[in-house]
Amino acid sequence: MVWWHGAILQESGMPRRQSSTPLEQAVLVRHLVPWWLYLLLAAFCWLGLRAIAQWALPSSRIGDGSATLLHSFALVGQVLLPLALLCAGVADLFNRVSWRRLDRLRQERAADSLLEQLSWQEMRDLIELTLETEGYEPVIGPISGSDLLLQRQEQKVLLVTEHWRDPVLEPAQLERAVDRADRVDAEGVILVCGGRIGAPARAAARRRGIRLIDRGLMLQWLSQSETTAGRQPD
Repeated sequence: MVWWHGAILQESGMPRRQSSTPLEQAVLVRHLVPWWLYLLLAAFCWLGLRAIAQWALPSSRIGDGSATLLHSFALVGQVLLPLALLCAGVADLFNRVSWRRLDRLRQERAADSLLEQLSWQEMRDLIELTLETEGYEPVIGPISGSDLLLQRQEQKVLLVTEHWRDPVLEPAQLERAVDRADRVDAEGVILVCGGRIGAPARAAARRRGIRLIDRGLMLQWLSQSETTAGRQPD
């Protein structure tokens, strides 16, 4: 099988991958070492070299050349080696935090781009599935427009999704949603808006008991659904 794979690469003109160099192997091993292990190694090195320096001190005072060299090496090493390990640990921790932050930003940008591409039906399916995990179930009944009546136990709420593409949510839109909820005997309102929700609209929502699903929450739900879908086996 190995020779067959090499023959295919040679016939196709693709360069064969060379074996990794010692430098590449060292870099790979460095990324496998956790940052806290560098700190632990620094403490052990300092304690070990300090003990060696104290052990070689009496012989170096007598005039033993090898003991003097060992004592000098331990004195210098107990400072330089732990310092180098500490710097490596701090650098590794900084790199890991930076990579996690970049990865989170990539996921947020991907979710934001995907949210822009969602159709109205896909958006409502996402919200319905998420609300189902909270115990909400759709109620069969004549609801006009884009509204959907949901029920959890004895409580009925009206899901309003017509403003999900509006650039700004106005307080007057909340009042109209409450009026429609009263007409269908709903005790609450869940309103979706992917645009900007200013302080007046949020204050009006708190005052009228309206639950707002904003862009940030939709992005969070979308990221969670993408992660769950990626973990499922094919």
